[in-house]
Order: sequence, then C-alpha cells, then structure tokens
Amino acid sequence: MTHLIEKQFVVISGKGGCGRTTVALALGRLCATQRKRTLVCLNNAPSRYFDIVGDIAIDAAIRPIAPQLDVVNLDPRASQEEYGLQILKSRTLHRLIFGSKIVRGFLDAVPGLAEWAMLGKATFHALGHAHTEPEYNIVIFDSPATGHGLDILALPRAIVSAVPTGRMRDEAMARCELLEDPERCEVVPVTLPEEMPVNETIESVAVIRKIGLAVERVVVNRVPVPSRSAAFEKLAGEMAVRSEIPTWALPAAAAMSWEKVQQESIRLLSEQVPVPQICLPNILGGLDETSLLSLVDALAKGAGLDSNPG
Repeated sequence: MTHLIEKQFVVISGKGGCGRTTVALALGRLCATQRKRTLVCLNNAPSRYFDIVGDIAIDAAIRPIAPQLDVVNLDPRASQEEYGLQILKSRTLHRLIFGSKIVRGFLDAVPGLAEWAMLGKATFHALGHAHTEPEYNIVIFDSPATGHGLDILALPRAIVSAVPTGRMRDEAMARCELLEDPERCEVVPVTLPEEMPVNETIESVAVIRKIGLAVERVVVNRVPVPSRSAAFEKLAGEMAVRSEIPTWALPAAAAMSWEKVQQESIRLLSEQVPVPQICLPNILGGLDETSLLSLVDALAKGAGLDSNPG
C-alpha cells in the first residue's frame, strides 16, 4: 500500500456535511509539512472557509496559502474556460470559441461537460504538460457530495468507452491511467460516526472500487473525545441495573446512548470496509486556522507521520 502522501492525485469523497472540504485542506497542510508541493482543488467552497486559511480569498485563481501549499476553488464555468485554454493552447482560438454566447450556451447544455472540465483541470495539474514534469507533487481534489462525485470519477472511463478516437478520448485515457493506478491515485472517503453516513460510505466504497479506483483508508470525522469522570462511570453502573432511568440522569443516559450508536457505526464500518481508519476529533466552537492545525496533527498521527518534521 503506497503511503497517502506519495500519491499524485487524492480524491476526498463523502456525503454532504461530513467535512470533505475541511479534510482536504487539513491533508493539504499535512502534505506541505512533508515538503510536498501541494495543490488543493476545492469544489465551489463557500466563503466560510476563508477563516481556515487565514482570510485569504479562495477563488478560481490558484493562490498560495502556506509554504508549499496552493489552493484553487473550482467553478464549473471558469474550469471549462481554463481547461479549454489548456487544451487549445491558443488564446485567440479560445476567445473565438468561449467568447461566443451561442457556443457558451451550447456548452452549458451539454450533460457532464462542466464536471469533466472540473476534473480535467484538477488532473491537469497532477499530470503536467507534454514532456514536462507536473508542477505539483500531489493534487488533492475535494469532490462534490457522494452521488455527484461518483459520477465525475466515472466520466473518464465512460468517455473512453463512448468516443472511438480523437483528442477528447486521449485526454480521458490519460485520466483513466492516473485514476485507476493505485500507486498514483487514491480515493479517501470521509464519513461521520453515525448510522446514515456510515451506510452511505459502505455503499460508495463498493461503487468506487467497481469503477476501478483504490480505497486504502477511510477518515472518520468529528469523533467525540470521551470525557469520563469517576462519578459518570459510577452513574453508568447504577443505570445499567435500573429498570427505569430517573429524570436527573436523562442527560447522561442520552450521552451514553449516542456514544453507543457511534461505536456501533464505527464497528460496522470496520467490518464492511476493512481498511485503516483515521479518526479526527470533533472541533467545538467553529473552525479557524488554529483548529485546522489540530486536525492536521490528528491526521498525521492517523497516517503515521510527523506533522512537524522540521
């Protein structure tokens, strides 16, 4: 199993609200600390993530946010135009095509084209230009929520199967070779320690592997850190032998019940997807740059790395 930071392209997947974007940024910071030239490609990330990167505007331009670490916020239309420029290699031809309202209207109406452009732009930075080395050691792609994200990952193989020849097929084939090579690419599902997200993760892992992509570890996000006092343990013992729970003990009973659900969810995930789990703590009080660094430390520990190698 190739170490996560040795990959060229890492896809962060998962259900909406599970923390994909936060994990992508934390992984980017971790890779940068390991002296990897890193690009994090976010997917229409909202402005609330500006606080996590030190109030730096995240937009369609690639911007440095830390040493060795750049971030870009992929926008479907902007990705179409930039990817088109990368392929056409002529600004004049690019202006003629993308400057036409008729052409732009047609492109917007083509199913899957915007998604293909976003994936194409992200993978372009991992593959590099013709006869040149890639600019980045690792590119991290924050994919859309599970269903949409899986459709994007399936696009290159679908294009190769549907298009007999031509530039588009060649581009799709290069991306198939990247995505389907476990030495170069990995999909990292992010889930929560809850029943519904875990069940969806189990299903999505099966689909990802059927597409032909590798899943070698799973991130379990927002795992509460138990805070057990001697009094709480005594109360738990007393409640275990009571047929009824007194009113004053209901909050503790609810906490214990929720913790049991979380433990069962993690156990089920381990059984159905027997790969290493990286557990990240639940951050209280909102995310900022400082709390992101605490997630980087937890991610490093779970991945067997030093988050501050010096």
